[in-house]
Amino acid sequence: MAAAPLAGDTGSPMNDPHFYPIGTPGQAWGHAELAQWRSRQVRQRSYADDVLAAVERLRDRMDVQVYGEVVYAGESFPLVALCSPGRNAALPSVLVTGGVHGYETSGVHGALRFVEQHAQRYAGRVNLLVVPCVSPWAYERFQRWNFDAIDPNRSFRDGSPAQESAALMRLVAPLHGQFAAH
Repeated sequence: MAAAPLAGDTGSPMNDPHFYPIGTPGQAWGHAELAQWRSRQVRQRSYADDVLAAVERLRDRMDVQVYGEVVYAGESFPLVALCSPGRNAALPSVLVTGGVHGYETSGVHGALRFVEQHAQRYAGRVNLLVVPCVSPWAYERFQRWNFDAIDPNRSFRDGSPAQESAALMRLVAPLHGQFAAH
């Protein structure tokens, strides 16, 4: 049996406050580490109940667009956006996103609340495009990363390895140059 560490001992990674229990510091994860990390991820809330149901309740105010789907280990998540009805090409566009990182709950609920309480004030002034939850798998698990342990916020680029990021990029691509704010 190993002796208990002395107070202040940082010789063991287990005593390091920055130690992560999976993998080896400085080395990329392989399949085993990814599987170990996935096994620790537990659904703690429902994207369908919290987001999709709220989007349905807002359908009378905004157009709803399913702009993609992410599928992870048999779980399927439709990606939805709320759009100003009757898009006017003469008006600037404003993009509102939430839930790029799933643990950022306020962004998801803030985007939905914005549509519910304030979006109609912008009718005829801007075209709104609201994507309330970019990363639904991570939202359900209070996680920064997606199922593949990829940070969607660091993946908005051509050839994105993150399904969520690639789908959002496809959604906004036809509007390139039209956004006045995000």
